[in-house]
Amino acid sequence: MGRSTSARAEEALKDLAEWLRSLRQGSGFSYGRMAHTSRIINLPASTAAFCRADKGRSLPSWKVVEAYTRCCNGSVAEARTLWQRAAHAAAEIREIDVRVPKRAPALPFVIEPAELLMAMRELRVAAGMPSLRVLERRAAVPGGGGSYLPRSTISAVLNGTRACPPEVLWHYVTACGITRDEDRRQWMEAALRAERYRREGAASRFIAAS
Repeated sequence: MGRSTSARAEEALKDLAEWLRSLRQGSGFSYGRMAHTSRIINLPASTAAFCRADKGRSLPSWKVVEAYTRCCNGSVAEARTLWQRAAHAAAEIREIDVRVPKRAPALPFVIEPAELLMAMRELRVAAGMPSLRVLERRAAVPGGGGSYLPRSTISAVLNGTRACPPEVLWHYVTACGITRDEDRRQWMEAALRAERYRREGAASRFIAAS
């Protein structure tokens, strides 16, 4: 006979809690320090919320799990998998929302290509949702030699069907109103982390398939 629904939920919750605890122990951070860091990265959570999250007695919200993971420099992708497994198991017992909100983290904490894409889309919204034609015009090559942001290119990038080259990202954020060198440098560093994540992910999948 298979395990009961409650047993599966308890096991999934235990796995999540143990994973979170191992993150915190590895980082050496206190709950208080994590709470302070969570405010800096715009994912505020209390000391008590972090403390409850790794006890395994109840399902923490995804927001708390994401903040916990980022504060301890853990893998958001792994956290998402573990949380969704626990949430789906819990949903068999009581109705809860198991969706992970789609939101870009604060720019210094962007790691995955999907997070960079979300950040680019959110930047466009914050800039007043300029049309592709407007972005193309704002990035015009001096002397009338075309644009650094052809509409076809930026459309494919924002649709997620094409990777965003560094030079395209530079002109895109500038066209969206990011003009301080320090701010643009943060975007380029985020792009480097996303590209590193993409390469390392591809390499690990190749190794696993070998």
